[in-house]
Amino acid sequence: MSLPHDFGALVLPLVFVAAGAAVVCIRSGRPVLVVLSRWILWIGVSLGFAMAALLAGVTERPLWATTLFCLLLWQLLESFYNWVAIDMISRSDTPLFPPYTPNANGSEWPADRKFITLRETLRRRGFHSVAAAVRPLGEEEIIRCPVYESADGLTRVTIHFIPSSTGRIRAFLSAATLTQSGLRLVTDNVFLPFGGFYPENFLVERRPMVRSLNRLLTLHGRRVEKLDEPPVRWSGDAVKDLNEQQTRIEELNVRLGFFVPLSEREELGTISREGRTRLWMEIWMLNYLGRAFSYR
Repeated sequence: MSLPHDFGALVLPLVFVAAGAAVVCIRSGRPVLVVLSRWILWIGVSLGFAMAALLAGVTERPLWATTLFCLLLWQLLESFYNWVAIDMISRSDTPLFPPYTPNANGSEWPADRKFITLRETLRRRGFHSVAAAVRPLGEEEIIRCPVYESADGLTRVTIHFIPSSTGRIRAFLSAATLTQSGLRLVTDNVFLPFGGFYPENFLVERRPMVRSLNRLLTLHGRRVEKLDEPPVRWSGDAVKDLNEQQTRIEELNVRLGFFVPLSEREELGTISREGRTRLWMEIWMLNYLGRAFSYR
């Protein structure tokens, strides 16, 4: 099947305009737009290559069949790219769980209107600062992590300000509550893959598409209300608690086979093959569905 050249001259530019719009969506950093951009790129570019192949006489197959082939090829190439990226992360010397350290400069917030609004929302809801931490991100960048606690002492909100390759700073929120029996209820909006395992007493629900602090706290509050036991007040140093829980998570994932034992990491890397598969799956879910694994 061949296409008339005037049809290609009309549609192909529209496909590349769609691809350009997808790039703009990705750079915005908004999860909804990032997911939308993935679909635009996947369908738009695949359709464009399929029509280009028909116009050039490379194939005589129907447009739908050629497009389907391009769609599958796109996923194969993207999967290969993600797998290589995961392998590079696994073999990198950069620790996957760098420690939190107290921020000597106090609670630093980016000078951005949306982050100023976020801080004002915390204050209006009665949250107050209890700690300010930092953790390294590669060799030069750092992640700033202010921690806030509710007026009743039952909920802590940790914000991770993470620099991106586009120069923008992304903010990920995590609300946590403890119970009398030691359960740790966590609701976050992290739009990054984890793929690993949490301890049994961690009840984690990830809502990567939720960007509003008010909405996240509402969802977290509903989860707390559904528990059969009352929450307890937080106590102790917030930075120390973050490090202790992070150590527990890392040790658990070594024990369950997500991470390679320390003695074998020089040869095999940090993440096991099973762990890489889980990580690859969650990357796909985030990119195309806007969802993470269920950790509840």
